[in-house]
Amino acid sequence: ERTTVLGYASRLSAYANRGVTGLPELHDNARVLKTKLKTLKALVQAASNVVALTGAGISVAAGIPDFRGPQGIWTLEDKAKREG
Repeated sequence: ERTTVLGYASRLSAYANRGVTGLPELHDNARVLKTKLKTLKALVQAASNVVALTGAGISVAAGIPDFRGPQGIWTLEDKAKREG
């Protein structure tokens, strides 16, 4: 289990600075997304080098659970503690 996402999360469960858990995920509408992608495309085309630093949103889109989202690992742990 230590190599799985849940194994990783369980080792972080005692982490004191979790931040706010259970906040809703935000999504841009199609028009805003299209505008942002157009800007990103121009920036990438003009660049000589590109580095992408991603966050939890990439993982969530790939089916890997996050920590603080509505169904995040820490959110569910906090909910179980309140109900348990």
